[in-house]
Amino acid sequence: MAAIEKYMPRCRIFLLDGEKFRTNLFVLFFDLPLKRETATKTALLTEVLKRNNWQETTTQAEEFYGALWDVSVVKKGDRQLLLFSLEILKSVDTEEAVAFLKKMVLQPLEKGDFSEKEVMRQKKILKRKLKSLQDDKKAYARKRVSEETAEGTAYAVSGDGYAEDLEEITAKGLFLFYRNLVEQAEVKLFFCGDKEEKSKILGLRQEFPGKVLWKEKEEQEQSKNGPRFLQESAKMEQARLLMGFSADVENGHRRAALRLMNQLLGGSPDSLLFRKIREEQGLCYDVKSYLEPMSPYLFVQAGIDAEDAKETGKLVLKAIEQLKKEGVSEEKLEQAKENILRDYDGMADTPWAMVDFFAEQVLQGKELTTEKFLRSIERTDEEDIIRAANHLELKVVYLLSGKEEEHGEE
Repeated sequence: MAAIEKYMPRCRIFLLDGEKFRTNLFVLFFDLPLKRETATKTALLTEVLKRNNWQETTTQAEEFYGALWDVSVVKKGDRQLLLFSLEILKSVDTEEAVAFLKKMVLQPLEKGDFSEKEVMRQKKILKRKLKSLQDDKKAYARKRVSEETAEGTAYAVSGDGYAEDLEEITAKGLFLFYRNLVEQAEVKLFFCGDKEEKSKILGLRQEFPGKVLWKEKEEQEQSKNGPRFLQESAKMEQARLLMGFSADVENGHRRAALRLMNQLLGGSPDSLLFRKIREEQGLCYDVKSYLEPMSPYLFVQAGIDAEDAKETGKLVLKAIEQLKKEGVSEEKLEQAKENILRDYDGMADTPWAMVDFFAEQVLQGKELTTEKFLRSIERTDEEDIIRAANHLELKVVYLLSGKEEEHGEE
């Protein structure tokens, strides 16, 4: 990966080698600190901006031989990204594509305001979307355990926004928010395409002059209290048990060790949790562990019968203790490495996967190459896995079930 204009105060441009692809991919995003007071406004902006010039933008995209464009919001750790994307055939002149992208971002400001009627309409649509997220019980449970595990930090804030915060948002306030964001927030552009197109892209930096004035998040300290046990009820037959752990991600090597430990613990059909809880005990319908992008947390989720929650939770902790005390065989460790290496080898075949990977590195101030990341995976040994397991600290046990059950803390 090559970074262009690395030291630009506000707008930074990154070039990824996309010579072998049929399309050029542009991903421009405003990098915002994730805060409750701005999260819903940012999420609502995606709906309003998409509709602001929908017909005109869609027509022009069709003229570009079916170009794909979108405005979306993405949560990455404690960051919220307002993202504009354009994927376009290489036969389309890059200067035209850049003009199209610029129009997506800046033209809404030329009108001087947002339509009150349209903002009201999009508020209703977003409210329905947020309600539909609650209807997906598996996704809802993951969201809730993430919020509770990271309580008191920016990681706990929802990147999708909050229905209860929509009422106070006005068209005028939303327009001013967007204008300030465009004029003051940090901008990053990733271009995956032909290197010789570089000079045609640099002009975008002139649209975002000045320094970053967008106020950074305030540092928050998470509570040091012991694990909390929470239960919620919903109309569902299968209960969802989730456990949230804080982890050690102090540096790149420890992140690599955590990624491998997650693979061994519950990241594959041959993982420790799957074998111990599903195959040997038959206590769950599904079980896995997972990591969230750019967060210092590990989660375990299982589909169970509610009455098996306590026993399942004990077996999860027992599996982690086994990793701490017994480590892992060389064969299992090598297999886990191969699985991760295979996933990242395939990343180079997808423009979006490349952008996602390198954007995460940039957001963390790393800007690593793929090769460096993969070498950190290859260098990880059994002692690193044991160390990663020992740094896990249980923060939350969360149960979502169709009926109330009594569960003690033991």
